[in-house]
Amino acid sequence: MFKKKNLMFVLLTSGLLASCGGGSSNSGNAAAPTTTTSAPTNSSGSSQPTPAAVSPPPTSNPVTTSSAAATDPKLNGYLEMVGDQILYIRTNRVLYHPVAFPEFESDRGIVDVASGSPLPPPLDINTTGCTLAKDGSCGIQPPAAAPAAPIAAFGIRISKFVQPSTPGQAVGNQTVIGRIAFDLTERNDSPGIGANEVPEIMRFVIDNVRMSTDQNGELVSVQMQDGAQIHVYGRTAAGVEIQDDIPAPNGTVRLLPLSKVPDNNGDTGSVILLLDLETGFSQADQKLNALAKIAGHFSMHVTLSQIQKIVRPAASATADYPAVERKELIGQQIVVNNQPPVNGAGIVGNAWIRMYPPQ
Repeated sequence: MFKKKNLMFVLLTSGLLASCGGGSSNSGNAAAPTTTTSAPTNSSGSSQPTPAAVSPPPTSNPVTTSSAAATDPKLNGYLEMVGDQILYIRTNRVLYHPVAFPEFESDRGIVDVASGSPLPPPLDINTTGCTLAKDGSCGIQPPAAAPAAPIAAFGIRISKFVQPSTPGQAVGNQTVIGRIAFDLTERNDSPGIGANEVPEIMRFVIDNVRMSTDQNGELVSVQMQDGAQIHVYGRTAAGVEIQDDIPAPNGTVRLLPLSKVPDNNGDTGSVILLLDLETGFSQADQKLNALAKIAGHFSMHVTLSQIQKIVRPAASATADYPAVERKELIGQQIVVNNQPPVNGAGIVGNAWIRMYPPQ
């Protein structure tokens, strides 16, 4: 199975050096977008169809805090993306890395190093001149060792306040418990797929994720309920399938202050909805060892059952960034093992996950 891991380094180093996004002291659309130059946007993310037989349809509805029904409760209103940004942690542990959402949607997508890489990758981000006052963080302490995590973390920059869907809609004092699902399916055009090999897949559902707003509609808490689990399905290049459940520790899903993100410029109106997958997969022990070497070019879907939609607001063109249209982001339905389908807000894009050094 390791033959497919000899991915050619066809991505130029410049593709790894996307610019960090700017911040704002205001909430909502006023935040400055990143100045990353992106490949042409592909709203479908050039994703491959989900193989119908790969993840079995649900055969039961296990009674848990958040998975007892196929339709999870949702917050009134919607979340608003700020700065047209998503965020992930480079596996080399230099810093949180905000990028333009169209870059994630592009045919190339984001670029990261597989968590199962046996050696640290080269430091490809220069932190010279980084200051805590401006940048928030000049380096990240790894929260845990989790080779089976497909990427270290992933986040969406959002306004702190839930936006009403209709005038006068109440969005304060809400609490919902739901699920967040990932689908990483290797694209058929991934250069790492060798003869007699199949596209790799990793799907998982994080259950019992609680979201709460205060009386003003501010999203003030995102945390794990006691007993939360991650339900995992994976398929290796050799066609070996893995299905298992692992505990989801506190911190797996949380709000990350923008003060922890480079070039935040003192923004106090937005926050990162962060999925810390390294923390989430830190208690897998040996259960998911077969998935630690997954790498390639993947279509990537993230769906949040607690939220009806995420809205990317329209923005006018600037000297550094093209105009964008308003876009309502609804996720793809994701089914993992015997769990009920996860439906709700979500995003679709692409991700290069590379093994370093090649194996």
